Amino acid sequence: MELYPHEGSERVRQRMHRTQILPEPEQNRALVKLARREGRSLSELLRELVREHLAQRHQAADVIRARHMAALERIRWHRQALLERRCGVPPASDVAALLVVVRGM
Repeated sequence: MELYPHEGSERVRQRMHRTQILPEPEQNRALVKLARREGRSLSELLRELVREHLAQRHQAADVIRARHMAALERIRWHRQALLERRCGVPPASDVAALLVVVRGM
């Protein structure tokens, strides 16, 4: 999804927020050089870089969330299998408490 489809329009500029960043000298040189090479403003380049980085972080969070959900599903499956082997009778011990002891928490 494109956040700023027509960056030059007045309506879009009104939605933008001014902020100040202080890049290190080498970062600034590299950014200015890249912006010049691509024929666009430093602000436009920075907006694109921020947009891409935020999208990558969002995607990484989705991957982590999917891993957590898969782990929870495996736990649910193991719990169900244990209950089936025990004819529906749950274990007498608290597995979560045992894990705390084993892990030394």
